[in-house]
Amino acid sequence: MRYFLLMFLSVLFLQQNIVAQETKQERKNRKKTERKARNKYLGAGIGLAKMSAKDKATSPLLYSGPSAIANLDYLVHSDKLIKTVEFAAGASMLLTDEDTHYGLTRSYAYGLYFNFRFTHNFKVFQFANDKVGWYVGPGLNFTNFSRINPKYGNSMFNYEYMSGIGVSNRIEFPFSYKSKDFKFLGLKFHRRDRDLRLSWKLYLPVFTSIYRPSYVVVPNFIDPERELFNSDNLKTGIFSFLQIQSEINLHYLLHNGNMLRFSYLWEYYQFKPGSNNVQGAMNGLSFSFMFKFNK
Repeated sequence: MRYFLLMFLSVLFLQQNIVAQETKQERKNRKKTERKARNKYLGAGIGLAKMSAKDKATSPLLYSGPSAIANLDYLVHSDKLIKTVEFAAGASMLLTDEDTHYGLTRSYAYGLYFNFRFTHNFKVFQFANDKVGWYVGPGLNFTNFSRINPKYGNSMFNYEYMSGIGVSNRIEFPFSYKSKDFKFLGLKFHRRDRDLRLSWKLYLPVFTSIYRPSYVVVPNFIDPERELFNSDNLKTGIFSFLQIQSEINLHYLLHNGNMLRFSYLWEYYQFKPGSNNVQGAMNGLSFSFMFKFNK
C-alpha cells in the first residue's frame, strides 16, 4: 500500500511538473505571438522649424531664426505597448532683432541641433468610451544645442549637452472615415476609406545631467593645459535643468500598411545655475514616411 501511494504521489508530482512546463511554454509562445503581431515601422522625414536661444555667456540678446530639420525613427506599435527610437538633427540661421536697445546692427549666429530619444510606454488607461488610450513609461533623452557667432571672435562658440531619464506620456485617438463619392469644381472624385490616428507625446526628464563650458571658446582652440572634459562643468541631479518636449502626430494609414505622418514639434529648455544661464526653444512642422517592414 505504501509503495502504491508513493508511486501515485510521484506520478501526480510529475504530471504537475509537466502541466507547469506546458503552461510556461504556452506563456512563452503567447508572448512570442504578441511580439510578432506588433506593427514595426521605420520612418524618415524632413521639416521646417523656428529655433530661439538666449545664451548669456555670449550675449544678453535673443537670437532666433528658421531651421531645417531631419528625423529618422523606429516605431513598435500595438494596443498594449508603444516603443520608439528617434534621431533628429537640424541647422539654423539665428538673428537678433533689428532694433536693439544697444543700438547695434543686426547680428547673426549659426545654430546646430541634435536629439536622441528612446521611450517604452505601456497602456495604463482608456477613456472616452475606450476610444482614447493613455500610455506611460520611462524615457531616455540626449540633446545638444550649439551656436557659432562669428561676431565675437575668440569667444564665438558655445554649447550645452543635456541628457536625462524621465517620464514619457502618450495619448492616442484612432479614428476613420468611410469611402465617399463627391463633386468639386464640377469634377467627380472618389474618396477611399481611411484609418487615421492622432497622438500627443510629452516627455519630461527627471534625473538629468548638463554639460556647459565654463567660458566660450573658438572651435579650433588648442590649449595643452586645458583638459577636453572638465568635470566641474557637469551638473547632475534631479531637475538640474528644465526641459519639455511635446509632439503632436497625425498618422495617415495607407492600405499597403505604410503610413504618412504629419507632426508639430515643440521643445523648451532652461538652465539657470546662477551664472552662465541659457534658455532656448524650438517649434516646427515635419512630414515623415513610415515604412512597415513586418507583415
